[in-house]
Amino acid sequence: MIRQVRADREVFGKGENLLLCGNVMRLPAEIRALSGRVQCVCVDPPFMTGEKFTRRRPYGEKGWKTGSPAARFPAYEDRYTDEKQYLRMIRRIAGAAHGLLKDSGVFYLHLDWRMAAPAREICDRVFGKKHFLNEIIWSYESGGRAKRYFSRKHDVILLYARSDRYLFDLTRVPLPRGNERRNHMARGRDEQGRMFSSIVSHGKEYRYYDDEPLYPSDVWTDISHLQQRDPERTGYATQKPVRLLERMLLPVTNPGDWVVDLCCGSGTALAAAQQLECRFAGLDLNPEAISLTLSRLRPENLTVVCPGGDAAKLLAEQDPETGRFLLQGLETTHPAFPAGGNTLDNLEAWDTGEIRDGVFFASQSFRRSFRYPALQQELRTEMPVKAVMVTDAAGRRRAYTLK
Repeated sequence: MIRQVRADREVFGKGENLLLCGNVMRLPAEIRALSGRVQCVCVDPPFMTGEKFTRRRPYGEKGWKTGSPAARFPAYEDRYTDEKQYLRMIRRIAGAAHGLLKDSGVFYLHLDWRMAAPAREICDRVFGKKHFLNEIIWSYESGGRAKRYFSRKHDVILLYARSDRYLFDLTRVPLPRGNERRNHMARGRDEQGRMFSSIVSHGKEYRYYDDEPLYPSDVWTDISHLQQRDPERTGYATQKPVRLLERMLLPVTNPGDWVVDLCCGSGTALAAAQQLECRFAGLDLNPEAISLTLSRLRPENLTVVCPGGDAAKLLAEQDPETGRFLLQGLETTHPAFPAGGNTLDNLEAWDTGEIRDGVFFASQSFRRSFRYPALQQELRTEMPVKAVMVTDAAGRRRAYTLK
């Protein structure tokens, strides 16, 4: 018999990293417990565009191959009553970041032309003007061109330190110098055969070797905006490239440091933190964002806290004699789900495990991604499956016990 039960918390391994559905205006206790321990708080909040953003998610074999048919699910609303309401959120983000950071920590706030100026004034008050480090310009090419003003093709990333003892190592983000011609410099080769460009100033020669790296300034033009067909894309609106977050994190973190994102969205910052072997915690209002972020992470050493969905029928078979477990789909409804669709298409992921004291402890995980859209259905195991946690295409999570 399959019975749906309540389990809003799921633990993978030791469960040290965190992925939480919650509101930055009322920080969950798990985030507050990190106060004074975090090396980097990295936040890419809504930009006050006045728009309502969605996530595009394909359906069926054809959909995953070509992008159509596809359903649209809510991602986030970037609408506020007025500027005062929006800036109240920015003050809360900056204040929370300041409290979470340890003395060596730094804070990134990613915005655009709309609210970067008042946000900087807020951060100056919270962190102190002397702890402002950079206004990074991330310039990119994307569709559309303005005719009544210069096209707005960049974002602004504010960088603040928690104290004068902050960590920053620029040598961790080298760029290739290349051998392009520098018209104002002479070209030469030294006695070891290394090519260089040189210039003489006040009687002194300065050499710049082709095989020595450059380092980024505060204007970044070499990291592309994610294109429509980029394999990194998840279908989530305003998703940022992993390369951008890696450049932000590498100079300011070491493996094992805590990285926190208070508006994690599609999870790029957390995916980059995991790649860099940092510990991480992510927070977002939207269960869909939590589901999508989880699909980009290695499900290990992680605790996920997200409210369960409404009642739905899990279609599954288990044969204890052969050790065969077959997941057939989920019977559920959602305005974005195609009518009469395949019940397996309703599923984004499923995990096996057991439930203890209302907590789901996962043992195996199976999930879709844009790169690997096929969802495994069959499992052969010596011990019968005791419980299953499923995530549907709208990000709603449900737990079931099997007897």
